Amino acid sequence: MLDLDGTDALLLVGDSERSADMLYATGFSAPDPFVFLQTNRANYLLIGDLELDRARDQARVDEVLSLSRYDRLAADRLDEAADEEDYPTRRYRALLMLLEELKVRSMKVPADFPVGAADILRQAGLRLEVAAEPLFAHRSRKQPVEIDAVVQALVAAERGMKRAIEIIRSAAVDSQDRLVGADGQILTSQGVRRLIHQSLLADDCTGQHTIVACGEDGCDPHQQGSGPLLAGQPIILDIFPRSEESGYFGDITRTVLKGEASSRQRDLYRAVEEGQQLALERIRAGVDGSDIHRAIEALFTDRGFKTGERNGRMQGFFHGTGHGLGLEIHEAPSIGKRRDILQVGQVVTVEPGLYYQGLGGVR
Repeated sequence: MLDLDGTDALLLVGDSERSADMLYATGFSAPDPFVFLQTNRANYLLIGDLELDRARDQARVDEVLSLSRYDRLAADRLDEAADEEDYPTRRYRALLMLLEELKVRSMKVPADFPVGAADILRQAGLRLEVAAEPLFAHRSRKQPVEIDAVVQALVAAERGMKRAIEIIRSAAVDSQDRLVGADGQILTSQGVRRLIHQSLLADDCTGQHTIVACGEDGCDPHQQGSGPLLAGQPIILDIFPRSEESGYFGDITRTVLKGEASSRQRDLYRAVEEGQQLALERIRAGVDGSDIHRAIEALFTDRGFKTGERNGRMQGFFHGTGHGLGLEIHEAPSIGKRRDILQVGQVVTVEPGLYYQGLGGVR
């Protein structure tokens, strides 16, 4: 866990569905905020009665404590009813009682620690110190069980990708170059995305913001895409499901085109494929990710694909080559412009891309 570095504890407050650090620290997934406290003696989880038994069964901490019990202690001291205040107030009132019991006077907190909680704790005379980011630096170096969890999410992404590609491959083309499914309906970004999500659900994964972007939509890397899918236009498929069981992400991007590609579109695809292969050959522990990224930039320029602003929009290769993958879809390390030495156990994506108005995008 975190080095307390002269403080009494590490304090996290939040829900573990949105906070990867909270999920990593506790191993407990819950949609509502709770408290995690790490001291030199033990790790504690303070939570409401609704989740108390489940937390005691599932959380990877030394002690799971009842928030209502500590709130009653605080209410007795203040001669108030334990349920008179709103829930956030009760949470922090209970937390203050726990901190007093454990003789905690100073704490490290993450940079995104709730401001309201910080105000309450400081008003009580406690010292808060913002911890350096990333909070758990070792989180980027995955253990075998974590790698297995990522692989499971990737398998779900692969199945969703296979489903989408099969639908596009088997589609007919109408007189307006629109793709038509086996049911006679026009294939749209929204419709294919819905089918991908259905596939992910069958593998106990959820998909959000899945990209099915055709033609000009694909020139904006994070545009999800909308409307009919067209023949002769690149279609970017970017699927990044999260496992409902483990909370870990997978991430796969492919680009497909129904019909005949132009020579320029083929050149674009081949350049990106070369860039991807270059990265795969160079990725290893001890390598600076920025060196890999710069090599791909140079390759693209050498192939005649320059990067810069045109018509008020960035075009070319204007995002990173890859990123870490785990409890967050984008986490350390980075394979981009910033120096970042790759380490054993890190899981990274490799997704260079090129985007030009009038031509489309490939990633």
